[in-house]
Amino acid sequence: MRIIHLPVLACLLLPVLTYASDTLTVQQCRDLAVKNSPLQAKKLYAETISALQISNLRSNSLPHINIGAQATWQSDVFGLPIESPLFKIPVVPKDQYKLSVDVGQRIWDGGSDRYLRRQRELESAMTAAQVEVDVFALREIVTDLYFKVLLLQESEQILLLSATDLRNRLKQAEAQITEGVALRTSADQVKIQILRTEQQLDGLGADKQALLSILASWVGTAVVPRPIRTDSVQVASYQELDRPRSRPEYQLFALQQRGFQLNKDALQLRTQPRVDAFVQGGVGRPNPFNFFETGFQPFVLLGLRAAWTPFDWGNRSRDAQVLDIQMKNVEAQQLNFEQRLDAGTQKDRYEMDKMRSALVQDQAIIRLQEDIVRRAEAQLQNGVMTTTEYLTQVDVLTQARLQRITHLVQATQAWEMLVARMGGE
Repeated sequence: MRIIHLPVLACLLLPVLTYASDTLTVQQCRDLAVKNSPLQAKKLYAETISALQISNLRSNSLPHINIGAQATWQSDVFGLPIESPLFKIPVVPKDQYKLSVDVGQRIWDGGSDRYLRRQRELESAMTAAQVEVDVFALREIVTDLYFKVLLLQESEQILLLSATDLRNRLKQAEAQITEGVALRTSADQVKIQILRTEQQLDGLGADKQALLSILASWVGTAVVPRPIRTDSVQVASYQELDRPRSRPEYQLFALQQRGFQLNKDALQLRTQPRVDAFVQGGVGRPNPFNFFETGFQPFVLLGLRAAWTPFDWGNRSRDAQVLDIQMKNVEAQQLNFEQRLDAGTQKDRYEMDKMRSALVQDQAIIRLQEDIVRRAEAQLQNGVMTTTEYLTQVDVLTQARLQRITHLVQATQAWEMLVARMGGE
């Protein structure tokens, strides 16, 4: 055995010893990944934007005040082509000045602000729903990474156990060589097998640390505790998922439909009249309402304004048809989503059932191979079997155990991927 390999094994075992009491389940990893996603900030931004826009809409009901100033010179002005000895006819100046304040107050807007507020609130809700859809994809990513780490971890434990058995066998071979009942070749063959096992452990350890680092970047913690062991994972029945789906895509589809329906309802605003009250006051030279007052004179104008478009030549009807088609398009997208979701869940269920059947066979294979190894060990001690033949049987047992743990992890992963797709916990 290489002495230099001990620190490597210590590094591999350190996370297990350090975080044995603080394991993370796959659901905890999924929750942390969703919680720590930078996309979550988009919800706050959308809420803030919506609040500011709604505040702007509320200000529409307040008076609007505009201050205007104007100074002009014109080449000709209005004048009377007569002269009177009784009074002096004022001459309108060619340089004219005007300073005014306009105040407008909306009386009736046809309900447009009410619809605009609902649209802003709906846009904020749709942004939040889109964020939920985007971060939901992290559940499958994290689940896949989690079980890759889990498989490496459990494979590592099996290889460590195999290495321990081989070292015990090496001690026996060394003792037999000392007693002169065995050749040095038998011990060297065991050493080669130990080195191969250690080489596998080195590769597994490097892969596991790399995947843990990637998982940590999604989960948002500096160090990710070791995943829960497979012997404590219960593979439940998928009948437990026969309940209403909670995928965020359904909420997004519903909000999109509401948005198109709201736009369709808002089409009636085009035929609603708008009524405003206004007042304008200021000072001008000449008085803009009386050109005979050629000096700086105050003036006031007040009244009501109304606008109405009773005919739109069928535009509203055609726009309503467009919105109906867009709503049908959302329905088609939802059907396509459900089709893909059903295909994915069927694949997971098939994989889970297949792995469960394989696990039953794995147990039978391991039991038979353990009996073969026990008999081979006895034959080796009696000189009936060579060391190479014995190590071959030991390797077959190790591979059978690795195969079983692979099937167990794959069965559990298929269940958890099914849970992640269906939005369960």
